[in-house]
Amino acid sequence: MFILNDILKPLQNAFSSTNLGRERAHWFSYAILAFIIPFTSSISSNVLRCLNTLFGLNINKRRFYTFMASNKIPWHNLWAALWHLIPDPLSDGRLMIALDDFINP
Repeated sequence: MFILNDILKPLQNAFSSTNLGRERAHWFSYAILAFIIPFTSSISSNVLRCLNTLFGLNINKRRFYTFMASNKIPWHNLWAALWHLIPDPLSDGRLMIALDDFINP
């Protein structure tokens, strides 16, 4: 779980330092954890259920769905933070990307 802390902290720092920005950073981290925990599929309603059940968060449905659809999530900063977390993304001068769409049975 230490690697998750190493990954999530820089992603949280990509959000603004306002109270709302800190709240969005907090929710974003929990949403990422809800996506990767094999609790259920990653559709929004199940992510909300996971946040409430596993993490004990009491998030209003409307606020959660507004957050998930928000255009205020700093995707440009988040992608930059992710790229900086990869020590050497190139292999023989090429960028290798692997995608896994397998859902655990």
